[in-house]
Amino acid sequence: MIEDFVASGHAADLILVVMVFEAIFLGVYLKKRGLSRYIPGFWAALIAGAALVLALRAALTGGSVVVIVVCMGLSFAAHLIELALKIVSVPTNPDYEGRA
Repeated sequence: MIEDFVASGHAADLILVVMVFEAIFLGVYLKKRGLSRYIPGFWAALIAGAALVLALRAALTGGSVVVIVVCMGLSFAAHLIELALKIVSVPTNPDYEGRA
């Protein structure tokens, strides 16, 4: 039963649905709290994770290698963007206290 759920890609679908709710909830939360400066990094991290889940889904359901590679490449690019946003924001982040 669980094997069929995972092999069919429905487990990945469930993860993506949870990620959509996470995006909505945290997006609204950050905006209401006046923490909009964190939204671009949050979106970059979310896109990186979603692309990995899509690559997993493609692999589980017999998708083409091209689709898997494109999803993983998108995830890598989004992760690099997230890291760049973190590096750029460290000195200007009012919460930064010199910790790594």
